Amino acid sequence: MLFVDDLGYGDLGFTGHPTTETPNIDRLAKNGKILTTWYSGCPVCSGSRSALMTGRQYTRVGIPGVFGPTSMTGIPDNETTVAEQLKKAGYATGIMGKWHLGQREMFLPSKHGFDKYLGIPYSDDMGEAKVIPCNGEDDIGREEIDIDITDATHHYQSAGFYDGLSEPFKKSDPAARHLPLLYQSGNITKVIQQPINFLELADRYAEFVTDFISENKKDPFFLYMPFSHVHTTAVNQPEMQYASCAFQNTTKRGRFGDALAEADYIVGQAIKALKEHNLEENTLILFSSDNGPWMARGKSAGSPGVLYGRSSGYWNVGKGSTWEGGIREPAFAYWPGIIRPHTRSSEVVSSLDLLPTLSALANVALPNVTIDGHDMSQILFDTGKSKHEHLFFYGAGFCNGPRRGIKGPTAVRTGKYKAHFCTAPGLGGCDGCQVKYYDPPLLFNIEEDPSEAYPIVSNGSDPIIDIVIKDIQVALEREIDTFVYGHLTPPKPLPSEIYHGNVYYGVCCDRSRDCNCDQGIGA
Repeated sequence: MLFVDDLGYGDLGFTGHPTTETPNIDRLAKNGKILTTWYSGCPVCSGSRSALMTGRQYTRVGIPGVFGPTSMTGIPDNETTVAEQLKKAGYATGIMGKWHLGQREMFLPSKHGFDKYLGIPYSDDMGEAKVIPCNGEDDIGREEIDIDITDATHHYQSAGFYDGLSEPFKKSDPAARHLPLLYQSGNITKVIQQPINFLELADRYAEFVTDFISENKKDPFFLYMPFSHVHTTAVNQPEMQYASCAFQNTTKRGRFGDALAEADYIVGQAIKALKEHNLEENTLILFSSDNGPWMARGKSAGSPGVLYGRSSGYWNVGKGSTWEGGIREPAFAYWPGIIRPHTRSSEVVSSLDLLPTLSALANVALPNVTIDGHDMSQILFDTGKSKHEHLFFYGAGFCNGPRRGIKGPTAVRTGKYKAHFCTAPGLGGCDGCQVKYYDPPLLFNIEEDPSEAYPIVSNGSDPIIDIVIKDIQVALEREIDTFVYGHLTPPKPLPSEIYHGNVYYGVCCDRSRDCNCDQGIGA
C-alpha cells in the first residue's frame, strides 16, 4: 500500500499535472486500473491513517484528527489494523514512513501488527531536521531561525482537530523540537537519528523496503509505505520542503517537485526489488494519498487540480476541508495478470475499504465491530459497482471545531451526487472565508461537476432532485442517531517516560542530551 502524504489530486502525471516527473508511479497507473473516485477517510493526517488501517470512521475510533509529537493518546489496543488482520493469515508485515497514530510505545507499529518499521512517527513539520547544504550551498544559517514549534498545532487546534487529551506541542519537551527517525524490529525500538537528516532519508527508505521484500520473498507479505514525502517541513528547511542532493533542483516544479520525484524513486526501487525476485505478478499494489494538499503552504504544497470547489468563494479548499480537494485522492490498483492494464473506474471507493478488501483476499474474517468500509475487489478486478450507498465524510474542521455548530458528518457522497451539510475552508483558513451550514444540503452532481462549481437548486421543479435530497436527509438522521463516537483514554506514564520526576511522552534518543543526538544501527 503506497500512501503519499498531503498529495493533491492534481499533483501527478497520470492525473494531468504538466510538469510533475513521476515516471514510476505513472507507469504503474497506466498499466493498472486508475481509480478516479477514491476518497480519504479524513481530510487530515491521523484520522485518514486510522480509517485506512481499521476500516472504520476515525471519529468512531476516537481519533481527534491529528496527534502531536508529545500526545498522550494514540490508536487504541482494541482496534484491529490491516497488519493484525493479515498476520492471522501468516503474512509478514512491514511499514516504511509516517505512522502518525501515536508516538508512545504502546501506540507504535510494533504493538499493532507490524514486524518491522522505519520512519518518522508523525509529520515532517513536527520538529526540526538537520540543515545540511548540497554542493557548498550556504543554507546553514537557516539553523539559527527561532522556530515556533506551535505553528502547526495552532492551525489544527483552531480547526478543531485536537481534543483535550491530545497534548499539544510542548516547548518544555525537547523531543518536540528535534524530528526523529525511528526503527522497530520485534521488541527492539531504536531512534536512528534525532534530528533527522533528510538528505539520507530516501536511501534509507529504499534500502528498508528492498531488504524487507528480499527477506520475505518466499512468504506472503504486506508492505505499507505511508511516505513522509511530500508534507511540508518546519521553517528551517528551504521553502519548507526536502529532497536528497541527488534530487534537489532536478525538476521543473521546484522543491515540491523534487520531493515528489524522490518519492517516485523510492517506489521505483520497490518495484525493482519485486521484479528481481519474480514477485511482481504475485503482488497487488494500491496507491493513494492520505488527504488533499495543504494549500495554505503555497508552492511548498500540492495542487487539488480540477477539484477546486469553485462555488466556495475562496481558494483554500484542500487539506482540512471536505470539499473534493480535501478528501478525493489520486489512486490506482496494479497487479499484472490480474488487473487489466490501461483501465479505469469512476466507482466510489475509500481508504475505509482497504481492511475489508485485503481481509477478503486473505480469507480472514472481519473483526467483530462496525466496519464502515466495503470489499472493493469486484471494482479492482472486474467492472463491479460501489457498495457505498451513502459514504459520509467527517472532519471539515472549522464546521465542528471548538464552539462550532455541527456534530456529525459534514458531507456525503451518494451515487453521482455529493451533499454538504456544512462547508468551511481548509487548514490554515483564509481571509474572508466563511463557514456555512445548509438545510436542505448543498447539492452537486459530482460526476458532471467535480469542481463543485454549480450547486443544484431544489425549487420543486425537479421531482428527482427532491427525492435525492429527501433520501440524503433520512440517511443523515439515521447516521446521527446510530453513530457511536469513540473516546480515547491516555494510559498511565511508563517508567521510561519519567525523567527527573517529570513526565515526557515524546520520542527521544537521550534525555540527558535534550533529544539531540545521532546513533546508528546495523540496518
